[in-house]
Amino acid sequence: MKIRIRLSILVIAIMVAVISVISIIILSRASEMQTKTAIESTTNMANMYATDLRRRFENYMQTAILLSQIMQDYESVDLSQRRIRYNGIIRSVLAENESYLGIFTIWKSNALDGRDAEFANTAGTDETGRYISRYHRDSGIIALSSFDAYNEVLEGASGTMSIANPVWRDARGSTVLVVDVTVPIVSSRGELVGLVGVNIDISAMQDIVLGIKPYGTGIATVYSNDGTVAAHNIPARTGLHMIETDAPLFKDYTYPALECIQQGKSLTFQEYSPALDVDLQIIIEPFTVSQTTTPWSVMIAIPMDKVLEDIRALTFFTIMLSLAAMIATGVIIFFVVGRIAKPIVNVSRTLKDISEGEGDLTKQITIKSKDEIGDLARYFNMTLEKIKELVITIKKQAVALFNIGNDLSSNMTETAAAINQITANIQSIKGRIINQSASVTETNATMEQILININKLNELIEQQSVNVSQSSSSIEQMLANIQSVTQTLVKNADNVRDLANASEIGHSGLQGVAADIQEIARESEGLLEINDVMKNIASQTNLLSMNAAIEAAHAGEAGMGFAVVADEIRKLAESSGVQSKTISEILKKIKDAIDKITKSTDGVLNKFEAIDSGVKTVSDQEENIRSAMEEQNTGSQQILEAVSQLNNITQMVKSGSMEMLEGSKEVIQESKNLEMVTQEITDGMNEMATGAEEINVAVSEVNNISGENKENIDILVKEVSRFKVE
Repeated sequence: MKIRIRLSILVIAIMVAVISVISIIILSRASEMQTKTAIESTTNMANMYATDLRRRFENYMQTAILLSQIMQDYESVDLSQRRIRYNGIIRSVLAENESYLGIFTIWKSNALDGRDAEFANTAGTDETGRYISRYHRDSGIIALSSFDAYNEVLEGASGTMSIANPVWRDARGSTVLVVDVTVPIVSSRGELVGLVGVNIDISAMQDIVLGIKPYGTGIATVYSNDGTVAAHNIPARTGLHMIETDAPLFKDYTYPALECIQQGKSLTFQEYSPALDVDLQIIIEPFTVSQTTTPWSVMIAIPMDKVLEDIRALTFFTIMLSLAAMIATGVIIFFVVGRIAKPIVNVSRTLKDISEGEGDLTKQITIKSKDEIGDLARYFNMTLEKIKELVITIKKQAVALFNIGNDLSSNMTETAAAINQITANIQSIKGRIINQSASVTETNATMEQILININKLNELIEQQSVNVSQSSSSIEQMLANIQSVTQTLVKNADNVRDLANASEIGHSGLQGVAADIQEIARESEGLLEINDVMKNIASQTNLLSMNAAIEAAHAGEAGMGFAVVADEIRKLAESSGVQSKTISEILKKIKDAIDKITKSTDGVLNKFEAIDSGVKTVSDQEENIRSAMEEQNTGSQQILEAVSQLNNITQMVKSGSMEMLEGSKEVIQESKNLEMVTQEITDGMNEMATGAEEINVAVSEVNNISGENKENIDILVKEVSRFKVE
């Protein structure tokens, strides 16, 4: 393939790769940014609708909370009036709120007034007479009936606010989806005695969901905590479970999505929808109503084909623009590369003429440019000129080499005879040197045996010296330890005296602490009497708040403000009562703790007396040990002096042994030096003999090379004569 075509293909390929990579990166980045923006926008939308739905449910929950707070004071209401009063309150609240389907209250057996048997089969009860009233608008007007499923509701009650999953009910002449919000009723003893709840028609939620159309064809759904569809952009799916309705939409994410809905977790994922034939970005955002533990969720799905519609248009435009640019650039590059490659083609033709023709080195290339191609032609002309000069020089030197080869061949024959005589003399001297080397080796072995014996003696003396030194060091260390122990015993005597004094001071201080604790115990009894007075005040205040709440309920609208004040007074009374109980329990615990401390103090006083006796005994024993250590110190000094004398004698013997060892080493070193010199002479003679043989071989080889050299020179002259240099 011609260089013009190869360079064109290479440059065009690089350009196509660069443009493609840049286009892909730009489009990919734009797609990511567009997708991220769409997800953030949809997430904000889901959070906005979740917040709106939470506020709606919290309004219903506040009504149930208010009714629960009123009914928690049932003990302050006359027994004969409790059912009548609470029925009136429930009915009035329902009448004021047209959007409520019903309000109900469920009480445990005989929890309200203990009169269940008297009210059996009356309005708002069943055959047991339990208080389970429900005011509703099922027929379009407000009516009273009993709450039939009270056992299931009470068994599932956890003592906290709750929002039930939606169910279908007949109301106002049609079937609607209803949700119950309930709040527990707790007695003054903290026991769950009943529930109060509100029935809510959530049909309005369907209208809200139908209005959510992100990117025109988006999907929106509201799920309850168990996955029931509370509202859907396809109304027929409302009230069904998400496994039935949206499994084709979620596909592999169906059960993970259900788990996130039940746990109140956010979830974002992308899935292909065969029904819509499009990728959907699905976002699930939870919301929790008041203090309930069963969160609901809002799901919004956006079609990615709509999200990336602008990106696809940009992609098509980018591809077309890139193709046009590549075609135009390819044409330009083809002609430019052809112009650049033309001088290179001329050089190639000239080289072909020289190699395939007569070897004419007088040809030159015409230089038409001053760029790299012009430099190539100029340097090519210079190279041919130098080759021509080289060929001329080789022709002249070939004749001289031929004459030198003939002279070299005759001289090498005479050299071979002289080398043979030198080799015979070297072999004679080599035998004498080998005999001398054997004698030196035997002498050296004898001296090494003497040196080994001296080394053994020196090692024994060295070991004895080390043992004596170690004994001396051990005795010195033992003596230092004895002195250290003696000093420690002296210090311990002072510490024991200080400990005895501190024990006496602690005994006296502990007696004073015991007296102070008895005084605190007497004062605590007075605080218990004050706490009883506070408890009585809290009880009277609570009774006063209950009466005020009853009067406010009688007053209706005019008493609403006063009811809030009464409720706050009741809360203050309850808080005071709880705090009074807490203070009473704490004071009792303090008194019990003081009694325990008093008993412990008596025990500690007895232990201080035992410690004082033990300290005196330790002081006497420490004095006896110190006397014994002083006697041990004197004996150790005498042993140390004897070991020092033995160490001096050992050092003198060691010094003499070292002098003998050094002398032996010098003798054997000289012997080794002589052996080394002998070995060097032997090696030298061996090398000379080997060298002489190699010289013989080399001379023969040189004779052969001289003949070959003559033949090669003849060939060289013949080949050089083929080039034309003139």
